[in-house]
Amino acid sequence: MRIKEIEQRADELLKAAGSGRIPVPVEDIAGHFKFRIGRAPSKDFSGFVLRKDGAGLIGINSSESPRRQRFTIAHELGHFFLHPSKEAFVDYRQNGKKQIRTLKEREADLFAASLLMPRLELNKDFTKIAKDALFDEEQVANTISFLANRYEVSEEAMRIRLMTLGMVANL
Repeated sequence: MRIKEIEQRADELLKAAGSGRIPVPVEDIAGHFKFRIGRAPSKDFSGFVLRKDGAGLIGINSSESPRRQRFTIAHELGHFFLHPSKEAFVDYRQNGKKQIRTLKEREADLFAASLLMPRLELNKDFTKIAKDALFDEEQVANTISFLANRYEVSEEAMRIRLMTLGMVANL
């Protein structure tokens, strides 16, 4: 899938769930689509999605930070909506191990970023802050921190999203 298609799917999901708020209420969106969310501490996984008969259960590692949990929920929604299957299956993302990121994992990450940091809203917020100023590294770091707090995502997720959208240079 191309980036624009994935972003469009995330935008469609936001519209269908009636969400126009920032930070995006990802658990409410999951609930709108009849997902149940379960949490348990784990040393082995960040999240998984179980699909059966068109319904979904998202499992989240409760020992991770709330921002990581939000991203994981959005990531698992990405798997459900981008990678449909008629059969029951579990997508299980191991934690703490260096893994080669498959195309499906990268697509789910992009979907999560697009869902939690919608392009149009992020562009508006970034433009208000930037005001055509030339940023030095400290100003970029402060902007990333501010936006990460506003969108309730990690600074790393915000940095990657801003770079993906071409709003800041690779740092």
